[in-house]
Amino acid sequence: MKLQDYNYDVYPKVLKVGQQATVTVRPKYDHISLKDDHKYSMILSERDTYVKGDIDMAIDNGAIKVTFTPTMEQEYTLVLTDSVEGGRTVKTEFCLYAVEADLFAYRPWKGDFHIHSCRSDGRESPVYVASNYRRHGFDFFALTDHHRYGPSQEVIEAFKKLETNFKVYPGEEVHPPRNCVHQVNFGGAFSVNDLHRQTEQYEKEVAEIQKNLDIPYLDEHDRYCYASSKWCFQKIQEGGGIAIFSHPYWITGDHYNVSEALQRAFFEKCEFDAFELIGGFWVTQAEANSLQVSRWSEERAKGRKIPVVGVSDSHGTQDTGLFDWYYSLVFAPTCEFPDLRAAIKDERSVAVHWIEKEVPQLHGPFRYVKFAYFCLREILPLHHEECAEEGRLMLKYFGGDESAAKMIALCKNRVADLYKKLWA
Repeated sequence: MKLQDYNYDVYPKVLKVGQQATVTVRPKYDHISLKDDHKYSMILSERDTYVKGDIDMAIDNGAIKVTFTPTMEQEYTLVLTDSVEGGRTVKTEFCLYAVEADLFAYRPWKGDFHIHSCRSDGRESPVYVASNYRRHGFDFFALTDHHRYGPSQEVIEAFKKLETNFKVYPGEEVHPPRNCVHQVNFGGAFSVNDLHRQTEQYEKEVAEIQKNLDIPYLDEHDRYCYASSKWCFQKIQEGGGIAIFSHPYWITGDHYNVSEALQRAFFEKCEFDAFELIGGFWVTQAEANSLQVSRWSEERAKGRKIPVVGVSDSHGTQDTGLFDWYYSLVFAPTCEFPDLRAAIKDERSVAVHWIEKEVPQLHGPFRYVKFAYFCLREILPLHHEECAEEGRLMLKYFGGDESAAKMIALCKNRVADLYKKLWA
């Protein structure tokens, strides 16, 4: 967190354009309290319009109150100055953001759509993975082990014993036979891997799709891969899940995971629900994410609507990379599955690339990226503080300390209460 967040309680931080709001700045501790013999004043600065000037403030029981009406969607800064012995010095500053009514109805939910455990090729047990995700400030996730839907159900069953707002959804990474393309089934009601194991029915249905394909530039192999992938997307969607087209620029062997012709067909038809824009690539594989971002930008320039997500594709959460390097911020009323699905399809998701000790790189529709940067700086650090203790207690509970369940229940609404306070 920023030093200001340790020292001051500032609320609300998210305001509604055109609606008068009173912002309270309350020093938390004696050593940074307001002094009676000092003269304080406040400057209001608008990020986009360059408007800057003094604004009236009142001191009420040791807290500063500033009332104003934001006129447009943008970031605002309150600069607290301290005048003593004739000089005026900046004491500290506080950032706010005003949004239009539609965006004001949403909250930023941190989630991951592509994760592995020791039930496939990961390092850790499903509940250990889930608990560490909560400890690192995630609101939702799905375990998506290779070929396996069962591990995600294992987590869901385990978490039914806890009172928590952390959302654990079903999922799997789908690997149909003879198809190089990987798909993620996020939130689907049944296993697509189990369906394609019914080989005769699967091959019959894929052959029917392949027979009716009108994509003349695909060779026979790619026609089969496209038909198989379309079958997977359809089955995921039939189960109510989100069908994610995964890591096409992953280099496997000496070639990209998905051929250029196949990628062209996928983007022209857009039969998936979301594109894995930022995926779980190591630092030495950075070109894969760069190529995916560039390709998405080019396809958007052609007028195509392509919702995006960021995923870690992590295989461990303890002393390993990828975990918490890449994820999504989804702007939705809640992180219940119907709200998340609607938000992603409406392009209200941002793919986050934030490797430790590097600067964050955010990708998605401009309006949401702009607000997401503010949220990463000003909202999510406070949010993460509320999640961290809950995740630590989850690790204790699944490690054998059943008494931790009562303490987890006490943490249940901390994030919801924080968001009520920070939104005007």
